[in-house]
Formats: sequence, structure tokens, C-alpha cells
Amino acid sequence: MEPRRLIYLLMILAVAAPVMFGLSQAPSRLVSAERMYSVVDSVEVQPGEVALVWLDFGPNTVAENEPQAVVLLEHLFRRRIPVILLSQYQQAEGFLRRIPQDVAQRLEREMPGQTWRYGEAWVNAGYKPGGAIFIQSLVNAPDITKLLGRDVSGMPISHFPAFASVGGVERVKIVGEITGLVGVFDSIVQFFQKNGYRPTLVHGCTSITIPEAYIFLDSGQLKGLLEGIAGAAWYSEVLKKHFPLSDNSKLLVTNTALSAAHIMIIVLILVGNVAAFVSRSRRSRG
Repeated sequence: MEPRRLIYLLMILAVAAPVMFGLSQAPSRLVSAERMYSVVDSVEVQPGEVALVWLDFGPNTVAENEPQAVVLLEHLFRRRIPVILLSQYQQAEGFLRRIPQDVAQRLEREMPGQTWRYGEAWVNAGYKPGGAIFIQSLVNAPDITKLLGRDVSGMPISHFPAFASVGGVERVKIVGEITGLVGVFDSIVQFFQKNGYRPTLVHGCTSITIPEAYIFLDSGQLKGLLEGIAGAAWYSEVLKKHFPLSDNSKLLVTNTALSAAHIMIIVLILVGNVAAFVSRSRRSRG
């Protein structure tokens, strides 16, 4: 078999085996994810106060960003913190609808008799164009629900009792930004603040943007970070420690498949280098 095709086959097998057979291993501990859990778990929310979560990702980074959104929303829902969902990215609209609904249904199956209903646990403000201009308008609005206007179904957000008395941005107790896009998180850090108000900000990023996120984490502007799918996997393990019925099996399988792919890449690099060394040695002797 042609070496290139053999490499492709080995990579497919490495990724497919954990998924097909449900194989999983415990994820590595990530301190930044634990910090994020502690922040979300300790935030105090009074009636009329909310969390604001931006889902700024599309199909191109859904493999990493969706698990991050799931674990963050699960934690906020468990704590009964009302969530306003919105996005600066048009391709995220489908995820704004599906992800919170899936989380709510899973929690209701886990805890029969308890409910997480739309308009109480969360509201979907949808796609908001304008970037930094919109963010600044939101921060300076005397009533953010009136600025956001209607949800994706056309209902005024202020119609829902959990979101009727939010008022200004000071009532946003925690801000979450889940994205793999360049520059989007920077806009939140730069513009989602004003005199007397700095948000408690947490972030989920893709693996290639982790070094950029560390800058904000080290400076204290960012209070917690999910580093790719590995960060989401460890966050889910911490959730499961506190809520034993939480089901993170699918996420652990996905994280294991990613680990298997990385191991296979390392093995192939070693094999390639050994083969090249042996080939050069034979040519020098011949």
C-alpha cells in the first residue's frame, strides 16, 4: 500500500476505534478549567440578574466549541442562573437554538419533576450584527433587554418574567464567550465594560487560539478558560464529581479519540524518522 494512504488509514482507525467501541479514559487535569468552574459555581445572582453567553462559532469549530458551550450552560442551568444567549456570528444561529434545548432535556431526564423552560432558564436573543459598535451600545444601554428587543421567535425579551427587570449591564453577573474566531473575544474584552463595571468573564477557545487566551488569563481580565475539547472534558469531570448523575460519557469518548489521533501522529513521526535514519545509514555503507 502507498505510504500516504497507509497513514490516512491508520489515522482513521485511531480516531474511529474509541468512537465505535465507546472507549474512554479520564481526561488530564486543567487548572484553568477548574478556575472557570469555581467562578461559575461561586457567582451570586439575585432576581433580575443574569448571565450573558455569546456562542460565536459555526460548523468549522463545532467539534471543540459545542462541548464547551454544553458544559457551561449545564452548570448555569443547574445553578438556576437565567441565561441570555446571543451571537456575533450568523452561522451560530442553529446552535443558539439546539444546544440549550438539548441541555435542558438532558437535565429533565436526569431529574424527573424539575423543568428548565425557555423564557425561564434561558432566552435566545439570536444573531446581533455590528460587532464592537453593538457591544458598546449594549454596555451603555439603560435597559439591555429593550436594546436586545425581541427573541428569535419575535417575542419581546422583556415579556419573560426572568428577564423583565434586568436593567443595565451591571445586572449581568457573568459573561461567557465561546468562539474559535479571531478577534471576537478581543472585542468582548475591550468593549464589554464601562466605568464602575468589569464583567466576570469566562472563555472557551479552540486549541490554536489558547496562547492568545493565556494573555488575558494571566492579566486577570479572564477569570476562567476552557482550552479546546480537553478543557471541556475536564470541566465535565468536575461537574460529574459534584453532580454524579451528569452524563459526560460522549464527551470523554470524543476527547479520547482526539488523544488517540495525537498518539498516532507521534508514533508515525518516530517511525518516519527511524526509517529515514536507517535508509541514510544503508546508503552511507553502500
